[in-house]
Amino acid sequence: MRIHLLDVLRGVSVVAMLLYHFIWDLGYFKFIDLEKVTQGLSLFYAQCVGASFIIISGISFKALILSEKFRKKFLKRISTLVIICFIITSVTFFIDNNSFIFFGILHFLATCSLISFLLIKLINNYTLFILFFVSFVLSVANMNYSLPTYLSWIGFNQDVPRSNDFYPLFPWVSFYFFGLWISDPVRNYLLKYNEKNFYRHYSFNFVYKSLQFLGRNSLPIYILHQPIFFSLLLIFIRISS
Repeated sequence: MRIHLLDVLRGVSVVAMLLYHFIWDLGYFKFIDLEKVTQGLSLFYAQCVGASFIIISGISFKALILSEKFRKKFLKRISTLVIICFIITSVTFFIDNNSFIFFGILHFLATCSLISFLLIKLINNYTLFILFFVSFVLSVANMNYSLPTYLSWIGFNQDVPRSNDFYPLFPWVSFYFFGLWISDPVRNYLLKYNEKNFYRHYSFNFVYKSLQFLGRNSLPIYILHQPIFFSLLLIFIRISS
C-alpha cells in the first residue's frame, strides 16, 4: 500500500532541495557569493535536506521488502539508479572533470540499496539498531586514513576530494540505517491516517496534493531540475546582457 503521508514528507524534502540548489546556482553564476551558500548555516541546511532524503529512503526500502514482487521491484529500482548514476558521472565529468560527481546522493542510495539487499535476511529491529549504532559510532569517531582516492567514497580519507555532490558512505549510512530501524513504527503511524482527508479547505488540499505529487516523482525531479535551472539562468543572462 502506498503511504501518502510518506510521499508528502518526501515532497517537503524535494521543495527544500529545489530551494537550496536554486540558490547554489545563483552563486555558481555569480549573482551571489557562492562561498556563503556552501558554508555555515547554508551548508547545515543542505546537510539536513540530504539527511531527510536518506532517512525517508531507508523507511521506504523496508516497505519495499514487505511488498509483493519485491525482487522484481528491487531489480528495477537498482538498475534505474545505476544507469542514472553512470549518466550523472559521465555528464558532470564532461562539464568539469575537476569537480565531477563520482559519488553523489544517488550513488550513495544505490550502494545502500545493495547493502540492504545483501543483509535482507538479517533485517530485524535488533540487527538494524546494532547497524545504526555501529555506523553512528564509526561516523563520529573521526577516523582518518591515507586511503587511495578511489576509496574516498567510504568516507575515511584524510583529504576530501573535490566534487559538487559528495555523500560518502560514512557518516551518511548511519542516517540510512536509522531510517530502516524506525521504518515499522513510522509506517504504522502514517498508515493510520493514510486515507483521511486532512485539509478540507481547497488551498491546503492543493498544497497537500502538490507535495504528494513531488514526493512520488522525486527521482525525475532530481534529475531534471538542475538542467532546467541552468537553462533558465542562462536565458536570463543572455536576455539581460
